[in-house]
Amino acid sequence: MTDKVEMLRKEPGILKLFTLFKDKYRSIGRVGGTVSISGFSQAETESIAGFLGASADKLLVKGRVSLTDYEKAMKTNIFSDYTLVGLLEEVLGESIITRREESDMYQKQENDFFQSLINDYPGGRWWWEWIQAKSTDTRWIWSLYREASDSLREELVSVYNAYRQLPSARQFERLPLFSQRMTGNPHYFDIGGVSGKLLLHCLYVDQYLKGNRTEGMPKTSEEVNELLGQYMLMRDDLWSFVTCRGFLAESDSGAHPVWKAAAETDSVLNVPIKELVKLKKIWPVHGEVVWVVENSGVCSTILDYAAAAPVVCTHGQFRTASWVMLDLIVQSGFTLRYSGDLDPEGLLMAQRLKDRYQDRVSFWRMDKSSYISSISEEDISGRLSKLAALTSPELKEIAEIMKIRKKAGYQEALIAELVQDIEGQGDGYIVPLSPSSQF
Repeated sequence: MTDKVEMLRKEPGILKLFTLFKDKYRSIGRVGGTVSISGFSQAETESIAGFLGASADKLLVKGRVSLTDYEKAMKTNIFSDYTLVGLLEEVLGESIITRREESDMYQKQENDFFQSLINDYPGGRWWWEWIQAKSTDTRWIWSLYREASDSLREELVSVYNAYRQLPSARQFERLPLFSQRMTGNPHYFDIGGVSGKLLLHCLYVDQYLKGNRTEGMPKTSEEVNELLGQYMLMRDDLWSFVTCRGFLAESDSGAHPVWKAAAETDSVLNVPIKELVKLKKIWPVHGEVVWVVENSGVCSTILDYAAAAPVVCTHGQFRTASWVMLDLIVQSGFTLRYSGDLDPEGLLMAQRLKDRYQDRVSFWRMDKSSYISSISEEDISGRLSKLAALTSPELKEIAEIMKIRKKAGYQEALIAELVQDIEGQGDGYIVPLSPSSQF
């Protein structure tokens, strides 16, 4: 810093004035405009007026200082070899750029950050571009970027490398063991930590882009477990279970004795994923068709009247255990008949089954007439937009009338028909009903 600049720095109010000049320049992107000196003392105002060659009283009345006037005054004194911006930088001891220049610089840094990821890991472009688009689910990631972009890059790469080495199909792996295998640290992907959250985000985006997820990031513990389970990762192998009756199963050791005993006694089983992953085959005791019901209350009633019929209850949204069991049934050569609620969410669940099992699954009382028979007073106007994700012609047909009626239909109104359908397919399934029996 030169002597003349040091002398200027010591002038009353100069640092205060130059800070205002800097903010004005950054804001409008050029030397122009005025700044208020209403909060300046008499001595500070006199110092500024002296530099400008103006009357302090007139400056007080005016109450503002023009940046261009100040720069013009510099041309008549010892600072004639400076621009105003150059003098601001000298006096304030910092580089000064406009907000637009700063924004452009940050944008270039962001672009370079993601281009580097795309260049080094092109297979992850889908995730890098999703984050770069700054959707609401990435706000917390951008906070990490602003805090320490280099650290974030390391974690993103670690997560992507882990994504590329997820467990193979039909071979579940506990999350801590997967974490140990990938990083040497069993807690690296703990869900409460940054890397664990990034892993969930990576899996969420993957599911969304594949059309398997319409809702946002998982929030509850069950939702987190379900998302991990779709990639054969288990945080807890007891959290997910499926309810069934009328099946036999086989493991590497042969026929499973628990399933055999349940079949012999017509008992209902709640089977956790911990036990399901030990099996290699599941099949119905009777028939070639497996009846799959979403609603547990409806399923329980069906079990009361359809003795020995092979029935699976998924308890709402499909849990990982449900997928494992249904996969094993289909792989064993049997077909599924699925019945769910006739509302947007229920149709989307049916679509997921159709996408996964194609012609090995058919819909059960999920048609226009069943919808009309089961229609309730529940208004679903705000949820109808979800129907746009449907691709099955059968489900789209229901969706069209649902858009008109704007009401939900529920399985409870169809229980009698559901039981009769099983009776028509089965071989002595049905328990005789008294005339007063109520479904």
